[in-house]
Amino acid sequence: MATTALSRLDQALLWLEGLQQAEDACFMLEVEPGQALRVVATNPAFDLALDVPVGSLHGQPLQACLPPKMLAELEERFKLCAETGEAQEYDLQTSQRRSIAEPSALAHPGTPERINTRLAPIKDEQGQVTHLLGISRVVTDRRLEEAYKERWYKLTHQLPGIPFELHQEKDRPLRLSLVGPKLSFILGISLQEVRQQLSCFFERIHPDDMLPLQQKALQASQQLADLKTAFRYRHPDQATRWLQVHATPEPDAEGGWIWYGYLTDVTQHYDQQANLKYLATHDALTGLPNRSLFLETLEQALAAAADDQTALALLFIDLDKFKPINDELGHKAGDRVLKEIAGRMRELLCAGDLLARLGGDEFVILMTSRKLDRVEIQALDLAEQVIQRISQPLFFRHGEQRHIGASIGISLYPQHAQDADALIVMSDDAMYAAKHAGRGRACLASSAHQIKSKP
Repeated sequence: MATTALSRLDQALLWLEGLQQAEDACFMLEVEPGQALRVVATNPAFDLALDVPVGSLHGQPLQACLPPKMLAELEERFKLCAETGEAQEYDLQTSQRRSIAEPSALAHPGTPERINTRLAPIKDEQGQVTHLLGISRVVTDRRLEEAYKERWYKLTHQLPGIPFELHQEKDRPLRLSLVGPKLSFILGISLQEVRQQLSCFFERIHPDDMLPLQQKALQASQQLADLKTAFRYRHPDQATRWLQVHATPEPDAEGGWIWYGYLTDVTQHYDQQANLKYLATHDALTGLPNRSLFLETLEQALAAAADDQTALALLFIDLDKFKPINDELGHKAGDRVLKEIAGRMRELLCAGDLLARLGGDEFVILMTSRKLDRVEIQALDLAEQVIQRISQPLFFRHGEQRHIGASIGISLYPQHAQDADALIVMSDDAMYAAKHAGRGRACLASSAHQIKSKP
C-alpha cells in the first residue's frame, strides 16, 4: 500500500486508539474491491453497543457484524461515502438504553432512540478511498437541546430582528422560551434580565402605547388572528425607538397561549415617515408651517373655539420693501432676510399660537384660545410688536444696512367671520388696506368688511 495512504491510515488508527475510553462508538472500515466493507478497528463503546465481546469484530466482513435491518440501512450510506469520497452524516432510529456503553443499544429492539453518525473517507495518494472512519453518538435530550440551540442561532443570527416564542400561561407570569440572539443589541437589556423578569421589557414601552398594545394582543388572542402593531420603546442607552411586533397566538392545552412572533426595530422607517410629513407640512427655507399645515390648524382651531366659546385672531403679514433686497443683493440675501424675519416673529408668539409662511414674503399668525372681550386688543398689540421687530435694521456684508417693514391685516373669530375662508379673505383685504394707508401699519377688518386702522 502506498506510503501516503499508510500514513493516513496509521494516523487514523492512532487517533482511534486514543478513543478507547470514549463513550461515543468509533469504528474503521476497509473498502475492498467491489466496495465490499470489512471492519478494521472498533473501540469498546462500539462493541458494547452491538452487545459483542470487545475486539471480536476486527477483521470481520460488515455483513457479519450488523443486524440485517440495520445493515440494509447503513451499508448503502457506507458505500455512498466510499464511492463519492465525501463525508456523510446521518441519523439512525434504534433502541434506547441509558448510555452508549450499555449493551443492546444497536442490537436489540426497544424504545426508539436517535443515534447520529459522522462518516469520513480516508484516501490514498491517487485519491481512491481505502478506509472509512466513523463516530456514532446517542443524541440525548441534552444533546438535542444543544443541537437545537445551535441550529436556532445559525438560523436567527443573520436576521435583523428578534424572533421569539412567548408563553402566556394562566395565573403565571409571561415566560420567554425562545428568543433571537440580537435581543440585547436591539433592546439594550440582557437576555438574562429578560428571562428572569420579562417586566423589564414591558416597563420600557411608552406609557401611551402600552394599553393599545395590550388591547390589540387581547383581540388577536380572542380571534386567533395575527397581531401586527408598532410601539415606542425607551431604550436604556439611546433615544426612544420604534419597535414593530408581528406575532401569531396559538392556544395551549392548559388554556393559555403561545405566541410565535418577530420583533424588529423600525425607527428608521418612522423617522423617514416623520421627515416626509415634516417636509410636506413645513416651509423648506424657514422651517415654519406651510400653507397646508396652516389651513389644517385653522380648521381645528375654529372647531375648538366653537366648543370652548373662545375667540381667535388671524394676522396676515406682508413685508414692505423686501423686493429691492432680492433684486439688488440677490436671492441668497433675500432668503437670509426671510429666515431672520421668521425668527424675530417666532419669538413674539404665545404658547399655542402658530406662525406660518404662505409663500414669497407673506406670513400669517394664528392666535388661539383668547377671551372674546380681549382678542381685539391682544391682536392689535401683537401686530404692533411684529411691525417694530421687523423694522429693526438688517445687516449685510461690508457693513451694509437695510430696513424693511410690514403691513398687517387682522380678522377675528367670531366677530368678523365663522369659517376659515372668510377669515383669510378678510385679513388679506385688511392687509391691502394697510398698504394703501401708507404701509408699516396694522388694519383691523370690520364685520361690515370695512377697514379701520389702529390709532
